[in-house]
Amino acid sequence: MLVASAGRPLAESGVVASLRRALLPLCRVVTPNLPELAILAAAREAEDEPEILRQSGCLLKAGAPAVLVKGGHASGDLCTDMLVRPDREPIRFAAPRLTGGIRGTGCMLASGIAAHLALGASLEESAQLAKQRVFDNIRRAS
Repeated sequence: MLVASAGRPLAESGVVASLRRALLPLCRVVTPNLPELAILAAAREAEDEPEILRQSGCLLKAGAPAVLVKGGHASGDLCTDMLVRPDREPIRFAAPRLTGGIRGTGCMLASGIAAHLALGASLEESAQLAKQRVFDNIRRAS
């Protein structure tokens, strides 16, 4: 996590550079929200899909094999996460945007993806199942 839910940065710029250089290539998938994606891409926060794809491309070039951009900070009736990988069309995972919320949903999503991958699911299936679990938990808490 690079940005707190309240929007405050949680890491200094040197830490971010080290993350890009040393850790991104070791990940199976990186799961930034829009503010975190901007920090990792050294850019302003993306306001549209072309900019999200451009910033995701920066992470792919830095060695991340896949980027799942979380859509919770975007606007609209749907909360759409986007899986971006080299030389593939992006895959979108959408769910109705819920009012209210709970803390830790990004960690819950990443942990769910990791658990499903460990059980042998594909990255696409893991992302879909984890997103559904987070959605269900937010809905129950609202």
